[in-house]
Amino acid sequence: MEFKQLKALQAIADTGSFSQAAIQLGLTQSALSHQIRRLEEKLDETLLIRARPKVYPSRAGLAVLASAQRIHLELTALESHFAHARKGPVTGSLRIAATSLSIVHLLGDLCEAFIAKYPGIDVIFTAAETASAAVKRVLSGDADLAFAPISETSRQLVSVALGKTEHAFVVRASHPLAERTSVSIDEIRAFPMVLFQQGSGTRGITDALFLPNGGYGRIVSESNEAQFIKRIVAMTDGVALMPVYALSEDEQEKFILLFCPAAQASVDIGILHKRNTHMNSIELFKALCLDRRGPSPVHFTRENMGKVGFFS
Repeated sequence: MEFKQLKALQAIADTGSFSQAAIQLGLTQSALSHQIRRLEEKLDETLLIRARPKVYPSRAGLAVLASAQRIHLELTALESHFAHARKGPVTGSLRIAATSLSIVHLLGDLCEAFIAKYPGIDVIFTAAETASAAVKRVLSGDADLAFAPISETSRQLVSVALGKTEHAFVVRASHPLAERTSVSIDEIRAFPMVLFQQGSGTRGITDALFLPNGGYGRIVSESNEAQFIKRIVAMTDGVALMPVYALSEDEQEKFILLFCPAAQASVDIGILHKRNTHMNSIELFKALCLDRRGPSPVHFTRENMGKVGFFS
């Protein structure tokens, strides 16, 4: 297996076309097809589905691409390590856009580790109102990286999955529903709702749950500040949906997570940057994130909330 074969596979997956990938790599289409055929023969797997209007990776192809991405990032980090030894500190800049919720509860650990490892890289943070706003900053060129749900990705973006998080309805410990082992959407609708604002990933989940099924009941507040939402829930009979990582171990006696079968969905989260953007600081940050993440995305669940994160 050769690295140029992995690059060929990635180019075809990115463009959805053998001809476009060949142009991108400066190869003839015949030479590109030969590389893919040799790779498939080596692995004894079909890696690409030759469909119309575009070619797309098979399940085996996706697995190979995931490994290829890790290999690329590890090579980048290795090159940077030896360049650092030869030339001194790595310098540059990195502009990161994320919501305050993700910076406080998830991204902060990764950024702190990155700053400690690469003090010569100037890291600039932008707090976005929503994950969608963070992604728009990347697309407009106002940020280099965004932290957001992977569902926010597009053909213009490259995404690196770091985690998967469950969401749960949260109420105060003295709430009338607190003793229930399971609740329905109709039962939740009977109480005031405390919502994240439009454009946030969590609001998209609540809208999908309630709007097609009779809408919301009374909305008592809307905010993108998790601490504000938790404060409103703590002093009222309000109900809020939020990612489970937003509750610390210290808060678990104050709040109760309601089990709602209709709302059992996990959201993939990670970092995104514009495709064909080549910055050493981006590659170094991605490599550190994958190293801190481990061999697979971290799964934030109600069972481990407050106990897992991105640590070495």
